Amino acid sequence: MIDIGDQLPDTELNLRDHLSDGPLLILFYTEANTPLCTQQLCAFRDDEEMINELGAAVVAISSDPPWELEQFKEEQRFPFPLLSDPALEAAAAFGVVDQSAKRAQRAAFVVDSEGVIQLAIPFYQPNNLDHYEDVFAALGLDI
Repeated sequence: MIDIGDQLPDTELNLRDHLSDGPLLILFYTEANTPLCTQQLCAFRDDEEMINELGAAVVAISSDPPWELEQFKEEQRFPFPLLSDPALEAAAAFGVVDQSAKRAQRAAFVVDSEGVIQLAIPFYQPNNLDHYEDVFAALGLDI
């Protein structure tokens, strides 16, 4: 399991390519077009302006095929990339594979511009306000 202070793992998704001058929020979600996962991603979509003001970027990862992710992104108007991890290689590198479902579990990680994990929520709950606030605090919002 990835924890605070660890380095961003190298995966086939090349998450380091998404690092910039600000933090990177990495969201794992179980499945496109499901209620809780849609809620998870839409919350961050709806706060895109605040995320941009913090100089942060977002990527979201699931094991869904690319064509399904493209459709989901278009339907929900997500301003961030949805990455396909069909073999769960990235999810395994972060320690967030749900073995029984053969999918990633909902999780959130914040990485600084140097690739150091600043926040790790391996069981992210979209309805948990503390989780949501913790993400924004790690992105640099004064809460």
